[in-house]
Amino acid sequence: MNTFTKLKLHLEAHMYKRGSHKGEAPADPSMRSKSFFRVKANGDTMVVRMHNSDLITAYEDGSITVSTGGWWTSTTRMNLNDSLGEFGNRLYVSSRKVFGMSQPTITRSGGPTWRFYDGIRFDAENELLSTPLCFERKRKDKGETAEFRNDVAESGFKDAFPILYQAAEVPSQTWMRFHLHKVLRDDVHANEWPTVVALAKYPTYQNQYHNRPAHADWREAWKVLYAHATTHMTEVVRTDVTYLP
Repeated sequence: MNTFTKLKLHLEAHMYKRGSHKGEAPADPSMRSKSFFRVKANGDTMVVRMHNSDLITAYEDGSITVSTGGWWTSTTRMNLNDSLGEFGNRLYVSSRKVFGMSQPTITRSGGPTWRFYDGIRFDAENELLSTPLCFERKRKDKGETAEFRNDVAESGFKDAFPILYQAAEVPSQTWMRFHLHKVLRDDVHANEWPTVVALAKYPTYQNQYHNRPAHADWREAWKVLYAHATTHMTEVVRTDVTYLP
């Protein structure tokens, strides 16, 4: 029995006999008052609708189209997954970390995972019919990091760092640890280099309390500081991966 047939039988068994949704049925029969989430016939298809969005559109041949209607929320995903499970599809949607970034996915139980998009379509055996999307990943923005690297070098900060690191004592200011990228790039903060270096040398309360540097030498501290300052200098690029086994 395919999804179309299951939805049709569900509609016949639980149809509203009166009210604004007469002729439709609650998707969850145990909660008939939850009328914003319902099953209805729509021409020659059967649909599961949440508010004004068709989450599942089922066709007579057993194929289905899955969508969130543009509402990628926890409530929409929960109702969509409940419907996929209730009406016989071994599919579920989720936010999943792929290549280091959260991406919308749809997975066949015991099978592959695809990047989810509204309108993705599967046949009666839950094989993908529509065109798969490539997953994405983040990488360092080479142009932005190169500009940053040049700015730091031209400012003289890189050359001064070893000397400042050697002389640095436990910092009295701690707020700037969250603004290193701004301090390093903005001329307004040029006179705050000693504090920045001190924070690089003593980054945590434990380091400061015990007057114990966090790094073996200034070179290691420079790498950590540079990584911190450039951590958000990224760009999103498309991979050639269309599914995960």
